[in-house]
Amino acid sequence: MTPATVIAAVDLGPSTARVLYHAAGFAQLYGASLTVLHVDADTSGARERVLNACLEHGPYQVDFQDDHIVVRSGRVSEAIAREALAQPSALVVMGSRGHGGVAKLLLGSTSEAVLKSATTPVLLVPPIDMDIISLGDRAALTCGRVIAAVDLAEACEPQLAMASELSHRTGQPLVLMTVAKSRMTDQAAAAALRERAHRLAPAKPRSLIVRRGSVAEEISRCAMAEDAGLVVMGLRASPRCQPGSIASAVLKTKRAFVMAVPGC
Repeated sequence: MTPATVIAAVDLGPSTARVLYHAAGFAQLYGASLTVLHVDADTSGARERVLNACLEHGPYQVDFQDDHIVVRSGRVSEAIAREALAQPSALVVMGSRGHGGVAKLLLGSTSEAVLKSATTPVLLVPPIDMDIISLGDRAALTCGRVIAAVDLAEACEPQLAMASELSHRTGQPLVLMTVAKSRMTDQAAAAALRERAHRLAPAKPRSLIVRRGSVAEEISRCAMAEDAGLVVMGLRASPRCQPGSIASAVLKTKRAFVMAVPGC
């Protein structure tokens, strides 16, 4: 059986070093291989440029070789989606783009397009000096609390399984939260969260939180209040909120990464 792959999607810009570090860390954590993907209209000499960037900016714990590198042409989001399908990918790691400096983080158009077409989990790395994994003899997650932002209208099983597993690996508390619709009482929303919590393994939630208001803003406020380093969200769009707006709101907190999981 072919081992799973973690794909580091790099543009050779400022986020390259942190994307490579986190992709290498998750590849070690999952026992997966590492592929560095670069999409460029001019593919001549691109492989050498990418390898040089990996050797200069990548973590010293990884001995980057030519066979780590994949160069594709075309639309970036489509090339990432095709590569994730072509390989049995466990995770795509990519940077989120900052507009107007770190103080005003927004999701780039490429990141949002990737979320819309994702068939494998996507880790969005914010352009701030914070890591949620450490590399060593064994990779260890250091993200602190994990929040699973649940849409009660969806089953969200892949998202909840991912959040539970990451909480288990970190040894940090798992928090389930939802932004309840106006027609649902707080008691009904809490009961629905509790029912999902009972089914989770290996980590059970430490707490359940029901909020009201804008979905994206309430998820980001919850992440700040809980001092969470990772928010795990589903990727199915709803009339109330699009995945890109949730990811943007969380990244603006400058405290948390976003793990977006398809199948929700």
